[in-house]
Amino acid sequence: MLLRLLLVAFSLLFFSAVASAEEDPIRLNVEKRYEQFQVSDWFTDSGLKSILTPLLKAIGQQKILDDEQQFYHAADLYDAGQKQLAFYYMHHLAHLGYSVPQFYLGYMYNVGEVVDQNHEEAAYWYLLASMNGDADAQRNLGYMFYYGEGLAVDYDEAIYWLSQASFNADPDAQFELAYIYDMGEVVAEDKFKAIELYKMASRADHAKATHFLGLSYRDGDGVETDYVTAFQYFSKAAELGHTAAMSELGYFYLNGFGTEENFDKAFDWFEKAKEQNDINAYYNIAWMYENGVGVQQDYEKALEHYLVAAKANDADALFQVGFFYAEGKGTKQDIRKAVYWYERAVSHNSLSAMNNLANINYNDKGQWRDHSKAVELWEKAANGGHLLAQYNLGAYYETDDNPTRDEQKAFQWYLKAAKQNDGESQYKIAQMYLTGTGTDPSFEQYQYWLKQASNNNYQPAKDELGDEGETLDPSILEQIRKIMEEANK
Repeated sequence: MLLRLLLVAFSLLFFSAVASAEEDPIRLNVEKRYEQFQVSDWFTDSGLKSILTPLLKAIGQQKILDDEQQFYHAADLYDAGQKQLAFYYMHHLAHLGYSVPQFYLGYMYNVGEVVDQNHEEAAYWYLLASMNGDADAQRNLGYMFYYGEGLAVDYDEAIYWLSQASFNADPDAQFELAYIYDMGEVVAEDKFKAIELYKMASRADHAKATHFLGLSYRDGDGVETDYVTAFQYFSKAAELGHTAAMSELGYFYLNGFGTEENFDKAFDWFEKAKEQNDINAYYNIAWMYENGVGVQQDYEKALEHYLVAAKANDADALFQVGFFYAEGKGTKQDIRKAVYWYERAVSHNSLSAMNNLANINYNDKGQWRDHSKAVELWEKAANGGHLLAQYNLGAYYETDDNPTRDEQKAFQWYLKAAKQNDGESQYKIAQMYLTGTGTDPSFEQYQYWLKQASNNNYQPAKDELGDEGETLDPSILEQIRKIMEEANK
């Protein structure tokens, strides 16, 4: 009875507060929910009546504690693990209209703590607390509208309540709202608003928002690319314990992005991220051991770390493990294992693995020999932009004993690789323009590509040019002209 009297008193106050918002469907829904709650037999049917009545009598009639003391007492009980008793106190205070107990009650129903999980009941209490200005409840209510837990999916309502929580300085809500505007999936993309919200959350030491700011400045996403600022945000996020930021920070130290190159610090941050099972950290540590950067070169340790990342299906690591077995680096050479890891990498669209597996299929003298499969893999990698695969296809179609020899295809694939600034391919193209192989002869194009190859330090091209590297060596100029004349006949 006391509970209902309390509800009636609070509902009178509540109705007067919402009188000016009668057209608001959310508030009308709360009013309706209150009316339903008052006339229902929930209190009796819930099984709590026999337990709560004596407690409510002690709380309400004997006034052992005032309301604020009751809340702190309930919070102490909750922290001490006496969550059922804390629930009773919270239940009483929630019905008196206090927002924080309403949030706790919503949370308990939401996760099924003390009571059976009930998203609808959780949404109800979150709604009451939200209308009382509780930022935690506003944020969680926004989540429930966004994901449709206990409520119909409603992105407008989700953004409304997340915005309310954000305005009330809730960093988690600020981050979620920033991410929504950043992705632009359910609202119009707004990078400026996203960055501002990320910054608000970051100022409250929100690690994930700080990491996202680092990514934004690293990639120039919504802001101008700025490695120094990216480094600062990654540093802060890493210090806040964000694992991916630790790995990013290590990468920045490794490459001198936004800071001075420092291999020791790079390795230390990779190790910290590795302790949190970050796959990128395993890969980067492996790379440092493979190349002897900041540590003594150790192929066995490199392979050990690549294997961890490969088993997590990192495409680059899958390729590297295949490469180590193919070359016998850090282990005994094993083509069977190389093929196994390359094939796994290919299944994750590794272009390098496609190229290297094609090389095995083309060059192997035993069970792996399959030229048609080699060409298929080269073409897939080459069409994906892989330079070595483009060069290999050029060489394949140029080969004299190839029954499918095709000078025009050779020229086309060499040209693609040449345009990616590959010196050897540029030299090949120069010679094909010189002799008219696979294309019309052109002395100007010959000179142009020869110079490009020379600029890329391809020695045969440098040998054909003069000391200044701008014009052909006079001693061979006449020979070149004769070749051109023959090609043009």
